[in-house]
Amino acid sequence: IPGEPAFREVQVILTGKRRAVIENYRNILSYTKEEITVLTPSGKLVIRGKNLEIPCYTALEMCVYGRIWSVTLEEGKKR
Repeated sequence: IPGEPAFREVQVILTGKRRAVIENYRNILSYTKEEITVLTPSGKLVIRGKNLEIPCYTALEMCVYGRIWSVTLEEGKKR
């Protein structure tokens, strides 16, 4: 079920190589034009690319624009 907050898993929706929408994140750990690292319930989400920017974000979702080269989820510790 898309957008279901009960699952508490991060969701990343890519639109080509130029836009990503991240849902269910906790906070932004680091932010440069080449790399954005976001803390999620599942671990660290790392977006790498060129001319990355975060034009909009709320407590529920964040938009990332730019040339996206990779999206990696670095799994956190098991509970």
